[in-house]
Amino acid sequence: MRKTFLEGRCEGGLYPLQPPSASSNKQALGVVKASISLWHSCLGHASSSVIQQIVSRHKLGVSSSSNCSGVVCDAYQMGKSNQLPYPKSNSVSSKPFELVFSDVWGAAPNSVGRHSYYVSFIDDFSKYTWIYLLRFKYEVFQCLRDFQNMVERQFNHKILAVQPDWGGEYLPLNTFFTRLGIAHHVSCPHAHQQNGSAKRKHHHIVEVGLSLLAHASMRLKY
Repeated sequence: MRKTFLEGRCEGGLYPLQPPSASSNKQALGVVKASISLWHSCLGHASSSVIQQIVSRHKLGVSSSSNCSGVVCDAYQMGKSNQLPYPKSNSVSSKPFELVFSDVWGAAPNSVGRHSYYVSFIDDFSKYTWIYLLRFKYEVFQCLRDFQNMVERQFNHKILAVQPDWGGEYLPLNTFFTRLGIAHHVSCPHAHQQNGSAKRKHHHIVEVGLSLLAHASMRLKY
């Protein structure tokens, strides 16, 4: 043991094996070709087509018994898993304020007037949207009451149902809705797709706001 078999210089990060001299003892050198499954693991569990392309382009050694098309592993399946799409809603409102979507956006990193949040109320019938600026999330309750008083007097329609997510700022409203006879629809936890109308509206509002700020040549911190 502890006997040096070969010595050589490093060339480009590799140690080439020089052919033995005629006076030295005979040597036998062998290389074990890696299997497709080993290349699959070394390449970060890539797909079969990617492995085949890399092996072919770089002429990598692969054992003849390996089959690229048969490589399926649990890690690959778990890494590529995606949530199935939600079914489209068939719910259609027949009059204003039959259903109102609501959600809170924020917090904004920098804001004027220390308003770091806003709450939106979206009428499902007309898609008209009202926005109230908030400094704290607990102000949602007061904004909802102001919104209810305004629309029920201005438009002469009662709010029949409100659908927010199950965020903490909406939990105290459940008793308020029950007392007034307003149906309180909530989405399942971690299922923002069920409140897609409010999420898409947030996306639109933020994009419009950024466009207006850019057009006004506002500083990037805004």
